[in-house]
Amino acid sequence: MAIENVSRVADCLHELRQPLNVIGLATGNLRSALCPGLSREQADYLTAKLDRIDEQVARVASLAEQMAEAANAAAPASRQT
Repeated sequence: MAIENVSRVADCLHELRQPLNVIGLATGNLRSALCPGLSREQADYLTAKLDRIDEQVARVASLAEQMAEAANAAAPASRQT
């Protein structure tokens, strides 16, 4: 992989991670702010939805990390050519 491509992948991954962090923080804030007036059923429903969002954010973050590792592994090989 050419060095320019490795740099481009790193830039894209940074841009991908930023909104993931924001989404993660937002779900945490929503959990903290769940209205105390909600019924148990409503609170459980919202908590399940927030859990699902957190799971999907973690899934994409893991994929981004795998991509970063692959790009970093390819970078030394591109410097030798």
